[in-house]
Order: sequence, then C-alpha cells, then structure tokens
Amino acid sequence: MIGDRPSRLPLLILLPVALVALGLLVEARGLFPVLRFGITRAPEHSPSTLGVPPSELARAVSTVSLYLRPEDLFDPATGIIASKSNTMKHGNEWERPGWVSFFENGRLVYSTGVGVRVHGGSSRQLPRPQGFRLYFRRKYSATPLPGEIAFGPSHAHPLRRLILHNDLRIGRDRVRWHLVNPLAYDIATAVGAIASPTRPVRFLLNGEFQDVYVLAEHFHPRDFFVPHRGHPVSLNYDEFNQMWRQVRAIRPLRMASVGHLVDLDNLTRWFIATVFCATNDAYQGPGQFRDPTRESAQWFWVNWDMDQSFRQPEQDTFWYLLSRTGRPRGRRPNEPRPRIMVTLLDEDPEYRAYFQRVWTEVMNHVLTPAFLDQRYNHYAAEAARLGVRDLEYQTPLKQFLQRRPTVAWQIATDWLRTGPAVTCRIRGTRGAVIIDGHRVAPGWQGNYFPGMRLSLSVPPELTSAFSHWVVNGGEVSGTALTLEASAPLDIEPVWTQATTLSQAP
Repeated sequence: MIGDRPSRLPLLILLPVALVALGLLVEARGLFPVLRFGITRAPEHSPSTLGVPPSELARAVSTVSLYLRPEDLFDPATGIIASKSNTMKHGNEWERPGWVSFFENGRLVYSTGVGVRVHGGSSRQLPRPQGFRLYFRRKYSATPLPGEIAFGPSHAHPLRRLILHNDLRIGRDRVRWHLVNPLAYDIATAVGAIASPTRPVRFLLNGEFQDVYVLAEHFHPRDFFVPHRGHPVSLNYDEFNQMWRQVRAIRPLRMASVGHLVDLDNLTRWFIATVFCATNDAYQGPGQFRDPTRESAQWFWVNWDMDQSFRQPEQDTFWYLLSRTGRPRGRRPNEPRPRIMVTLLDEDPEYRAYFQRVWTEVMNHVLTPAFLDQRYNHYAAEAARLGVRDLEYQTPLKQFLQRRPTVAWQIATDWLRTGPAVTCRIRGTRGAVIIDGHRVAPGWQGNYFPGMRLSLSVPPELTSAFSHWVVNGGEVSGTALTLEASAPLDIEPVWTQATTLSQAP
C-alpha cells in the first residue's frame, strides 16, 4: 500500500522539471547545440518564452521575443551581429537557428523554432538595434506562421517569412521618427498600391528589450504572392533588363503601347502614394515583379521601405521622382519608372487625363482629412501603448498630414502646367449627394484640375425629397447633372420643406 512505503510522487513530479532546467542550461552554455534544435519543446518551455522578464509580461501588450544562442549572435567569426562586416553578410550560411514567441495581453499565444537572418539594407550599418528576418522551415520544427498571429484575424494567409523591422529613423534635425512604415503603407494601400501588412510590437532579443519594432510580410515572389494571388510571380534581373530595353525601344512612348508591358494603374498609384508621403529613397528594390499569368501589363511594383516619409510637407516629390532633363533617377540605370512617367505626363494627353482622374479621386475621396486623422490617432495610440519614449516626431508628423494635401495639389498643378486647382464645395445642412460616384455629406470640399468634368446626382432613396440644385447662386433642375470645373463651384441641394434628412453620408 502507498502508506506502507515512502511515496515516489514528488520524484515523478520533479524529474521532468529538472530535465527541462538541465536542457536549458546545456543550451545556454552551447554544449550540445544539436540537441538544442533537435527536440521540440512545449511553447511555454522554449527559450524565447522563458527569457521574457515578468515586467514585460505585465505590460500586457503585443510582444515578440526572439532567442538565439549567444555565440550565434556575438561570436567574432560567425555571430550575425558581432560586427558591421558580419551584419552585411547574406545567404543561407548566415542563417542561424532560434526560437520566437508571440505574446498578447501578457499571454503566450505562439512559439516555434525559426531560422534567423539579419534584415535590412544600409540600416545594417547603423548604430541601433538590428532588424531580423525569420524563416519558418521544417528543419526548425516550424510550420508556416498563422497569419492572425502576426497581423490579426483579418490576415487569412500563413507566412513562411516574417520581418522584424526596427522602424526607428533619426531625421536631419535629430528627431527620432517611429512607426513611419506602417502609416505610409496604410496610405499606399488606401490609394490602391501594393504594400506589406504591418503591426507594431515590443521586441525582445534574448530577453532584452530592443525597441518598438514593426512586423512586416516579406515580398517574396513565391511565399508572398502564392497565398495572396494564388500563383508565384517572377523577380528576375535579366527579365527586368529586357523590359527596360523594350521600354526604350517604344517610339513614341504612349499609354497604349507601354501599357502592354507595364501595369500603368499600379504604377500610377505607386507614384501617387510616394508623392503624397514625400518619400525619399523611393526607388527601392527588389520592388518590381512580373506576373506571367497575365496576357499583357505583366510588370508591376510594390511600395516598400517608406521609412523616409513625412519629413518635409513642402517637398516637391514630382521633381525628386521624375526628370525632364534626362538626369538619372533611381538607384539603377535600368530603372524604367522615371522615363515612363515623365514621358506620359508630358507627351500623352490620354495618360494625362487618366492620371488627373486617378489623382482627383484619391485626393478628394481617399486621403481625406478624416482618414488621415484616424490613421494618425491610431499610431499615436499604438506608440503610447507600446511604450515609445521619443514622441517628439508626432508634432511634425501631424503638421505634415495637415499641410500635405494642399501642397501636393500645388505641386501637381505646377508640374502638369494646368493652372491652379478648382475648388468644389457642397453647401447646405442636410441630405447626402453623390459626386463622381462617391456619397458625401453637406460640407464636403474637393479640388479638380481646371476643365475637368464632374458628375452630381441625388441618391435614389432621396429623389422624392429633392427639389433642385443651386449652383453658384443659380437654380438648376434635375436629379443628376454634369458640370465643368472651369471656375470655383458652390453647389447646394435643395430639399422639400416637409422632409427630414440625415446629415450623415
């Protein structure tokens, strides 16, 4: 009977705990590295989980903890961040095994083994915490990372690669800018360009807080585009050179001809997003891809690495991106975007009209004050929640977002030589209307290039309550009309007195 002899129960309980502790001690000392990554640990027992200080868990915010053996980080010969020369190394031989753990509200939600490389371009050489790229490979006992772990429930696709990006950038005035990429990507996505999903988190490396980092999905031709588009795309330098030769051979270069090679809608929206954000170092690579499943317009671009945005609200980004003198723009001699854009804007009336339509829709109905305020407030709240210490950047950022729409319109009309933009206002105190296909409330204001035509109509459910329009003081009948923006327009819908209408659009 149990009561007749000493119980072995305490030994049975303590033995697994002791083995785990011994295993972690062996791993920490680097005695048996094969064992360290040759076994699968429960998430709560992985080094990236156990190494998180209780004070970090008590914050109860989105946190990512990464653990590598110290020698894989700091060994002078093989450590991936041991020296500036080591951080510049690329490829499989500079990938090291590690563990990563994700926490939400102080609770562990996911942990796995990963491959780890240094991530970044010139940022690898800067004296600040380093960025990393994680690879979820079978040899580390990892499966693709569930998208909701990285980016929330709206992200349905699993990830094979994840970037841990230190988004801190120090401006010329020594202001320390944070969370620039997420905001710029939100703007680019709203414009209709292609940008990576992102999320700010607190980041720990071997138990030590590094900074507030940004999670981002890597633009890999297969790993990104297969789940997002259903098929891989091509990123091939020889193919890109061939496309550049084809662009140069087109005479004359016009929308109809170059549009068979390049997705001009994509290029236009890349351009507008970059112009609005006043992004420096915008010609990043690899940012160009070819979609072989398309019959035409196979080449397209993504908005990537926009951390040099929002610095100067007055910046003439048209001039920075384009050149009328043939002066090279971009990092590479085969960069086709400046040649395509400047030629089409200057010489092709069809593309100029197309560009003006897209620009006007984006500026009037997408990058609205309400949208920009909402995004600013969101990331200001994230900075406070995650513990960003340097908040000085928020003042010039808010000023930029308030000033930039007016400045961007001025730059666009100057570059296109159209004359000043024409303002259109919807007057009144009640009743929504539809302008250029967008439902707007009284008080709405937008701009148009001189001579553009705009359409107005009454929402179908409100036609019975509609009386007439007052346009620049004159009465105009009909529930729908088309106007030319040759002079400022003050438009008021007049409703029957007996009808009560909501002011909401």
